[in-house]
Amino acid sequence: MSLIQEFQGKSDEELALYAKNYKIPLSKKEIQKLRPLLSSFSIQWVLMGIPDQVMRDIEKAIGKQKTADLLKQFGR
Repeated sequence: MSLIQEFQGKSDEELALYAKNYKIPLSKKEIQKLRPLLSSFSIQWVLMGIPDQVMRDIEKAIGKQKTADLLKQFGR
């Protein structure tokens, strides 16, 4: 949960650099599309998984491949 709060406090540029370090390049535009999803994060996602609608929204924002790469890095 603190990781999510830390991300929310970072600028788009900082998040882009962070993602690049994990070999998942995200543009500032993609990050801006992800921000509303990040703000809706729920601890239930940790226990029950990310809801299907949220997964579809993530895929729409950054594409299927980058979504898969993110899930590999941070788990589902």
